[in-house]
Amino acid sequence: MEWLVRPAITDRDWSNACAILHRVYVGEGYTNAERAAAFQDRERLEPAGEMLIAVDGEERIGGAVLFLHVVSELRQLALEGEREFRLLGVHPHVRGTGAGEALVRACLERAVIAGADRVVIWSQPSMLAAHRLYERVGFVRAPERDQPDDRGFMRLVFVKELTGPA
Repeated sequence: MEWLVRPAITDRDWSNACAILHRVYVGEGYTNAERAAAFQDRERLEPAGEMLIAVDGEERIGGAVLFLHVVSELRQLALEGEREFRLLGVHPHVRGTGAGEALVRACLERAVIAGADRVVIWSQPSMLAAHRLYERVGFVRAPERDQPDDRGFMRLVFVKELTGPA
């Protein structure tokens, strides 16, 4: 399946993107509804970064990711010369079709254009499919940068060196 990645622009884009993130993060037990409600909405996310969506040929949204601005209140890892993305989520019905990889590659392309040296992300230990995706596109684990999370697990950090086009 071919996925086009573009920014969320319309209210419908944002509503559908946030619904996918809620379904993935709350529905699959990665966070609770109260925590998600505190930040998984357009009002909080739009100032923090660029919401990218993967759409199919009929403009159906299959996934979303937030590529953070250099200065963002949601930035947790990025150091000088690094960019960060958060909240990668792919609808369960389209997993395995390339939507997640298209979203990650779009983040890498934006980071290269912005002149970043690296992209950093963190993931929960139980998100094994995400770990495989990150490693497939060239991220490596950086355990020295892992961080404790207040929910009782370690945030696993992955880094990708940017040496050219993603």
